[in-house]
Amino acid sequence: MKYSDDQLINRVESHAEGFTGWKKGVYLVAVRSNADVLDAFDDKAYLFVCAADGQRPDFKQVATCTTNAGSEGLKKFDSKYGLPGCAVLKANHIVYNSHTLGKHKGQYNAYIQTKGFPYSRDKDRDNKAETNPPWQSDVIKANVHRASATKTSTINFNWSIACVVMNNPNEFDAFMAFMAGRPLSLCILQEF
Repeated sequence: MKYSDDQLINRVESHAEGFTGWKKGVYLVAVRSNADVLDAFDDKAYLFVCAADGQRPDFKQVATCTTNAGSEGLKKFDSKYGLPGCAVLKANHIVYNSHTLGKHKGQYNAYIQTKGFPYSRDKDRDNKAETNPPWQSDVIKANVHRASATKTSTINFNWSIACVVMNNPNEFDAFMAFMAGRPLSLCILQEF
């Protein structure tokens, strides 16, 4: 998945439900792979900054990530987590200022979900992270965080249940340094 800045910006404008124009701030545009390979970090997270309301944003950096749950969440959502299904965030949607600086699981600085983001519950345990109605939209701790702190992770397994997880700690550290505590707007797009 490789896109130009204009391709991503145009796609947000034309396909992201909830988009009401560019507002000053920082945007993470995560593109979810159509392949949906189990336990893979096969998505991309593109960081953009909008300098003023109504102005198109500028690209800043990219990172590999996942927007899907790992196999543990997809298969053990009830027995391990007590959930009625594994949450999968809705693609082609944006929520402005959805995340703020905080501690992921109380352990390290990350971006914590503070506004509802539409999601559905995948209950079929079939190795794919499907999103099908009915939709819910509340705060479910779908954070933006890293996998390992010391090495690039290649297997998702339990790093994500509904989060956007960057698998390269250097890319995550660069993201955190750039963010500098500012609020983050999350947009998830399906690969196009």
